Amino acid sequence: MKYFTLILCLFFISSCATTSVDHREIIPELFDSELKKGKIFVLSNHVDVRPINIRVNGDVQKIKHTQAEIFDLKDGQNSVFSFMSISGSEQLNCDDQPYTFNTEMFPEVETYYFVIQSVINKDTILKLRCFKDFQVNEDFFVKQLKNPRSGSNEFLQHMTEDFLREFVF
Repeated sequence: MKYFTLILCLFFISSCATTSVDHREIIPELFDSELKKGKIFVLSNHVDVRPINIRVNGDVQKIKHTQAEIFDLKDGQNSVFSFMSISGSEQLNCDDQPYTFNTEMFPEVETYYFVIQSVINKDTILKLRCFKDFQVNEDFFVKQLKNPRSGSNEFLQHMTEDFLREFVF
């Protein structure tokens, strides 16, 4: 039992360790004012070991936790939708419909940023986890990209609040 506890502690410590990554090399478009125009940046911060699917304007890609993807922004209607494919159907998105926005409403906005997080669905009786697609500003996106496991992470705050509300009080 003592060895099991030691291994478990080492696993938790190693899973919390972060490495220093230069995101300017991985995602140069994000840090270049000209290259990021006309793009949709999506960061997966869903804290699940399994990759999920992300559909942006009809283009579906797999995305892992802490991975960022870049999509082209279309003139007019755009959509972002994260989901798991289970038995051929799209499931586990909190809203069951894509997050949509129209570029014609805000023509001055040239770049859009989204963070996918796993949250507890408060609309269901069972309080199951689901994916939520949040539109965020550039500063928040870069902050989450640099430190997705941060203690200031909104996901962790909501998870702790939900746990305390549902199970402790």
